[in-house]
Amino acid sequence: MRTLGPVGTLEEQARERREKLDKKHGIASNLKKVARVMWWAGFVGVITIIPAALWYTGKADKWIAIAEDESVRLSAELGMTVKNIEVSGREKTDTNALLAAIGQKPGTPIITFDVDAARERIEQLSWVRTATVERQLPDTLIVSIVERKPLALWQTEDRGHVLIDGDGEQLQNYELGDYLDLPVLVGDDAPQHAAEMLQTIQSIPDLYAKVTGAQRIGHRRWNIQLSNGMFIRLPEHDMDKAWQRLEMLDREHDLLERDILIVDLRLPDRTFVRLTPGAAEKRRNPPKKEGAV
Repeated sequence: MRTLGPVGTLEEQARERREKLDKKHGIASNLKKVARVMWWAGFVGVITIIPAALWYTGKADKWIAIAEDESVRLSAELGMTVKNIEVSGREKTDTNALLAAIGQKPGTPIITFDVDAARERIEQLSWVRTATVERQLPDTLIVSIVERKPLALWQTEDRGHVLIDGDGEQLQNYELGDYLDLPVLVGDDAPQHAAEMLQTIQSIPDLYAKVTGAQRIGHRRWNIQLSNGMFIRLPEHDMDKAWQRLEMLDREHDLLERDILIVDLRLPDRTFVRLTPGAAEKRRNPPKKEGAV
């Protein structure tokens, strides 16, 4: 009849078996680590050490090209291909147009991806003002864009109304109805000079809320149109001071509520006004009082 050994002996045997298994697993894990290190060492050697050594043999041009191809192949095998694209700052830019400008194809090795060329293509898009493109190894492109801000609608003779930004750039791919609250500019050089003028009139929000458009006069100055049909003639220089004077006149005399067609602020020390045709007629021919002969 077979008898079992002492309990302590069985526990020792089990512990020995666990130690042997742990040792075996540890060896396997170390082998995997060594293999990864050898892969990276080989990769680094191909792209650095080997080309440097070949440089002194006089065969650098030929063999460096081979080494570069081999480094690209190894990087792809190690998973260093473009798989993810992270974009920030996009609101109005068309997604498909942006992806086309980035120019990434499935499986493109990330170390050969030309980030500068991609950035230049992205900045050619209508809504993009500036862009940056960066690699994040092993498989991600980081794209950050700053979009243009619509500033006004430019009224042209042949294309109707065109949306422009503060740099005078003409934007594309938009719904005109979304921007009908912006001022309408007239004049062939209006886009190039609009930013300074709009910054001036926006400095006084109550007045800016009444502005519907602006006309560039003689390539030198602006006439501002208000929602009540009144025109404000601004000077070529010191627009801000003239605009502040208009606010003061309106605050003290309710100027913008009167039957006035034109307020001329071109001279710094005086203001001229022109009445509406109806108000001018009444002034020339005031109604007779009852009982007057």
